Amino acid sequence: MPKAYWARLVKSLHPAARILLWCGWAVAVERAPLAPLIILAVATATAFLFAPVRLQLLRLLRRTRWLMAVLLLTYAYTLPGAVLWPALGWGSPSAEGVQQGVLRVGRLALMLAGLAVLLAYTSRPRLIYGLYVLARPLTWLGFDRRGFAVRLGLTLDYVEHAPKPVRWLDALRAPLPDDATPVTYTLQAERWQSRDSAVILAGLLGVLIVLA
Repeated sequence: MPKAYWARLVKSLHPAARILLWCGWAVAVERAPLAPLIILAVATATAFLFAPVRLQLLRLLRRTRWLMAVLLLTYAYTLPGAVLWPALGWGSPSAEGVQQGVLRVGRLALMLAGLAVLLAYTSRPRLIYGLYVLARPLTWLGFDRRGFAVRLGLTLDYVEHAPKPVRWLDALRAPLPDDATPVTYTLQAERWQSRDSAVILAGLLGVLIVLA
């Protein structure tokens, strides 16, 4: 099928459905045995055919490169096993540690690939609206999902237009400047369609097959 078809399909899904699909993807990538994981990696490679996904993924990989390096080194030098390079003596990582480290970094990269698809085809307001919809059960516990959506939206807008770089998590915790707060923050409601339910069920079936 042409690339335009898949792009239209993703864009037509409800934002909450897209987020749920990414959550299912993350579970499958995290829990999949090696053979299904390789199949998922090959399937993920097709994402590079889409320029928006490719750019988003490269941006995510660049931001997490130090985390990946730390993960790899931690596994390589903390897991016991056969010495990989005997000439280095105590400074050599273990073969099992390197293997597990590469596997862990690979799983993280695949999760980021799925996240890149989500971010590439979901605008910020639609993403926030999807989180707003998914947070509905939490209202039974007293969670203010409307306040959360407004706060998150205003924070991300402020971070984007701030005069100097700001970490969005820090901005989310701290009070926003008075001039960063508009009168209203509007999210456009979207109806849940039958295709959203069908795609979610298909995704759930795919996760079960991968984990079987």
